[in-house]
Amino acid sequence: MSAAFSELDPRTTTPVSDLSETGCCVHTGEQLPIGSLIELRFTVFPEEPILFEGRGRVVRHVDDPPGMGVEFVELDDAARDVVRKILLRDEASRRLPTLAQRHVGLRTHGLVARVLATKE
Repeated sequence: MSAAFSELDPRTTTPVSDLSETGCCVHTGEQLPIGSLIELRFTVFPEEPILFEGRGRVVRHVDDPPGMGVEFVELDDAARDVVRKILLRDEASRRLPTLAQRHVGLRTHGLVARVLATKE
């Protein structure tokens, strides 16, 4: 997900992962103190972007990769709806079989292509 989060500076951007209906993980080397309130803005699905905006509280620090666990504290109905849409869309995309899963004969590993013969 592309993301932005801010305690004081709305220009700060960083990746976000592990989105759920209750929070997310914000990956940054500059961890804010536990209890800090932050604004969150992020977009997902670049082909048809969905914008999320809300507020969260830092509830824990994580080390690998460095970041902060953030619990949502102020979400209006529109923001909650956006989270549900993101999660449903992600779940649906995971269920879609890939081309290789649908057509076993199309699986390739270490494919090498070479000319065997040419028409003259």
